Amino acid sequence: MEAAQFAFDTGRVFQRHWTVHYGKAGIQPSDAMRFIGKLLDLIGKQARREGGRVSAIWVRECASGKGEHVHILLHLPTGMNLRNRTRRWIKQAGGQYRAGVSKVTLIGGRLPKIGENREQRQVANAENVARYMMKAASGDTGVLLNLPRHGEGGRIIGKRCGTTNDLNDKRAKRSTLIDPI
Repeated sequence: MEAAQFAFDTGRVFQRHWTVHYGKAGIQPSDAMRFIGKLLDLIGKQARREGGRVSAIWVRECASGKGEHVHILLHLPTGMNLRNRTRRWIKQAGGQYRAGVSKVTLIGGRLPKIGENREQRQVANAENVARYMMKAASGDTGVLLNLPRHGEGGRIIGKRCGTTNDLNDKRAKRSTLIDPI
């Protein structure tokens, strides 16, 4: 939650929610971290080609009936489109693409609407999606944070969640939050 708040505070509102069912893509749980890291690297390279940077928060889950999957919240450079890229990235990361492996949702509705009403729609919806991603929190934490869903992340072996370095670097947080003299 701290990384999500830092992203909001520094103007990086999440615009996309990408769910990848890596279990359906043939990725074993023991290889999930490598696969997710490769996906984030590929997104980052494309963002740099388009003159920007990507900020991301991700959470792994294992839901009954759905298998292992990852939810990735993305802040992308203005104008960056994921259309026709996610399939290629999944394959480049070692997965097999098939129906039901990948779903990208625009946070806040269609892109033209986001531009018209950014403060009201996108921020509110990004906050809701960030709370949704906390559903793997323990029962006590879920009650403390007043989460509508909690304790539903399933059993995961290894790292459950993470961020891109720009949301995780404590030095960057300090320098961004301190007012210049």
